[in-house]
Amino acid sequence: MAELRRLLVDPGRLKQANQQPVALERQERHYLERVLRLRPGAAFAVTDGCGRLYEATLLDGGLARLTSCGEQRPAAKPQLVLLLGLMRKEVEITLRMATELGVDRIVPMQAERSQTSPGEQRRERWCAQLREASEQCERLWLPRLERVRPSTAALAEPVPSGAQRWIGVTRHQDAPLLQDRLAGLADAGEQWQIACGPEGGWSPLELEIAAANHWQPVSLGPTVLRASTAAVAALSLLQHHRDQRTGRS
Repeated sequence: MAELRRLLVDPGRLKQANQQPVALERQERHYLERVLRLRPGAAFAVTDGCGRLYEATLLDGGLARLTSCGEQRPAAKPQLVLLLGLMRKEVEITLRMATELGVDRIVPMQAERSQTSPGEQRRERWCAQLREASEQCERLWLPRLERVRPSTAALAEPVPSGAQRWIGVTRHQDAPLLQDRLAGLADAGEQWQIACGPEGGWSPLELEIAAANHWQPVSLGPTVLRASTAAVAALSLLQHHRDQRTGRS
């Protein structure tokens, strides 16, 4: 089943799938029949985005039958959380790459220097991007996308139990490298949070709130990165260190 192309289906629609075929939605049918060129009788994989993987067979009339179900796999620990200051461009590609890099939860933030104010239609597009990226990279857990929040509120959230939190900064000569912070952790804990700002960086107020709420400033290297690059670079480091600690390949 590892070689089968995957389709992500909401778990609520799979509750009765062992008794009756699943009715495919329009975009799902388009993906299987038009993009993958599958014909009735072809096998493919289905994931519910909650750690469970099924094998399925395509039927006539936009239906699919689940033929087998594997055990639910646990989510990776520690959980990776990205607080993302909204940027003018490249939000969607950043979300896609974050999904591929194993992010578990994304908190979009309207930062003081953000120049965009997305509406509900944009959020729907972002959710679609996460689903498509999850299918493409064959992950079993769909990242959770939070509602857009003001950065001052998101950064002021109390530290969850067992969490480590870092905030990416530039032009702070005394800020340690993120990889050094990760390598020096004695206990991985339950959650790693990383906050990445928008174009123009953080405002003095945001940095003040972050410092008061135990966000540790970290650097991603000697150069000033684009906002989208910084988020991807930070998540790459988090994923690498998480996989090293858990022994995942």
